[in-house]
Amino acid sequence: VEKAKKIIIKETMINSHIHLDFDSVKSPSKTTTGVIVPSIGKDNWDNVISYCTSDNNRHFALGIHPWFIDEHQMLDLYTLEIRIEDEKPVAVGDCGLDYIKVKDRNKQRYFFDEQVELATRFDLPLIIHSVQATEDVSDLLKSYSKSRGVIHAYSGTLQEAEILKEMGFLFGFSHNLSNPHAYKLHDIVKFLPLESILIETDDYKNSDELIQVAERVARIKKITVEQVIEQCDQNTCKLFNLT
Repeated sequence: VEKAKKIIIKETMINSHIHLDFDSVKSPSKTTTGVIVPSIGKDNWDNVISYCTSDNNRHFALGIHPWFIDEHQMLDLYTLEIRIEDEKPVAVGDCGLDYIKVKDRNKQRYFFDEQVELATRFDLPLIIHSVQATEDVSDLLKSYSKSRGVIHAYSGTLQEAEILKEMGFLFGFSHNLSNPHAYKLHDIVKFLPLESILIETDDYKNSDELIQVAERVARIKKITVEQVIEQCDQNTCKLFNLT
């Protein structure tokens, strides 16, 4: 009975952020029944669309990742708008700010601002990449009262998480949470209500380790893995309007 129970648990999981179009990322087994596949820029918009249209349980997002803004021009934002209107993604992303890997903060902010505006106009959630920039991300989002979404692979502070939670944003956690010494992340997960949490594997090679992320959340919050997966699935479906 116990083994059967574990199988049922695993078969309900939705991966809220996985780069399945990357060659380095293995496709999940049947333990994952739904995925959100974000894009990183114009060079893989077609890839994520074609990858997801063949399966009703795969859902794509279109955006321009801050790591790749140097490969984009302002015209690409107009193209992104057209693609969003035509292709009907479930979200705008990856987008955001990264003050570690990208030096040009002004261009990052411009591209992020434009994508937040697009998401607001099309009533879509945002998938946000934020590294050493969470305060600026929060400040920009405050300018768009209707903005919503997830800060994926969250790495900000507890205080920044409080602000974003009050704004209605969700937080994605990946395999980094499984590190027993990731005390800061553990404290944030402990603080956040389960309704504010999504689980993901991002660009991690073995996507089947999603269950380990769920198990770590359960351990931190002292609840069952079933409760974590059920609620995180609900959170993902609600945020991305999945049926």
